[in-house]
Amino acid sequence: MKRLEGFDADLCVLAGYMLIVGAEMCQKYDMINLHPAAPGGPKGTWQEVIWQLIETKAETTGVMMHLVTPELDEGPPATYCTFSIRGKPFDRHWREIEGQSIDEIKKTQGENNKLFKTIRRHGLAREFPLIIATLKAFSRGRVKIDNGKVVNADGRPIKGYNLTEEIDKLVR
Repeated sequence: MKRLEGFDADLCVLAGYMLIVGAEMCQKYDMINLHPAAPGGPKGTWQEVIWQLIETKAETTGVMMHLVTPELDEGPPATYCTFSIRGKPFDRHWREIEGQSIDEIKKTQGENNKLFKTIRRHGLAREFPLIIATLKAFSRGRVKIDNGKVVNADGRPIKGYNLTEEIDKLVR
């Protein structure tokens, strides 16, 4: 926090640094964090998220920016996008692992598993566009942080600003 003294940041963005900040910093600054899952989705590192998606045979996933709170990966969603992990090109990889336990897949293939790699590739393709679209949404006042709550342009609390349509156009 001493390094930030003298700076007047409206919004701090954590993305890719795996930085865990303390409660004091969460209270002093409005911060959002990039997370490799949709709201309500798995918590943890991107690897843990993907393994949980495979283990639960998830239909969809996504990427979100959530408010940083003292509780790791528990802050309310600020922005997000979602995508299906069924259909092309996912279904053939789902079929390849039918009947195998997650432990077996991890042991024999690990992160080289084709489904694992495909989910990661599609999530990663959305991360930078989501960061940029999020900053635009904040700068244009479409989404704000007000007293620790995520609100829309009218100041009403929201459960995240859905940027799926915008991100899909950029990713295609």
